Amino acid sequence: MDTNRERRQAHYLALTCGSQARAVYAAAALARSIVTVRLLDQGLHNTPSQLRVQLQRQIDEVVPDEVDAILLVYGLCGNGTLGLRARETPLVIPRAHDCITLYLGSRQRYQQEISAYPGTYWCSQDYLERNRQGDEVTLGASASLYEQYVEKYGQDNADYLMEALGAWAAHYQRMVYIETPAPDAAVYRSQAEAKAARRQLRFETLPGNPRLVEALITGHWDEADFLIVPPHHQIVRGNDELIIRAAPAAHS
Repeated sequence: MDTNRERRQAHYLALTCGSQARAVYAAAALARSIVTVRLLDQGLHNTPSQLRVQLQRQIDEVVPDEVDAILLVYGLCGNGTLGLRARETPLVIPRAHDCITLYLGSRQRYQQEISAYPGTYWCSQDYLERNRQGDEVTLGASASLYEQYVEKYGQDNADYLMEALGAWAAHYQRMVYIETPAPDAAVYRSQAEAKAARRQLRFETLPGNPRLVEALITGHWDEADFLIVPPHHQIVRGNDELIIRAAPAAHS
């Protein structure tokens, strides 16, 4: 056991989607450990293969013993985190399908919402304030149809197809704005409500719960909520409610 490491302050590198920025910075400010935060563009979740490339690049740039762990503030995110490899530094990632679980605070709450209302367009203040050029992709995995159109035809054509085919009404029934404590919250809530009206979606709000993000950033990694990926292992899909597991990585 490394007793010197136990005595000193832990140092974590948090790689996070911009949609989680406020919760991550708030948790980092209160953490006993040193937390270095790197924000990645939230638009990367629209192209999971590019998300994987960017995350692996960040992981590979960490030299041995630079930090104690690399924290991935992501879920599966369209399988964008599957196959990520730990080099010399462990990875820690929530057991989550996507960032909606992180916003809601548990897989159980996520599953309840998705089961009851699969056609939900999700948004939050972080998402809206970092939205570029009117990007209409929702948070999480439930925007699959629109994301497929964007990937195949580009954003302008995707918007046209969604309108022409009436796909917004067919694919989504409600818009949920996840409320988080932040300045100007009412402004962004109004933006979301106006967007819902334009799309003729039922508008609802749900309170967010930063429990998972706070636990990840502060080093409280319960096995039920987090996967720790040891050095020279990679993230693979699990076959149970834990979603993901670690497996030895092939030599590369």
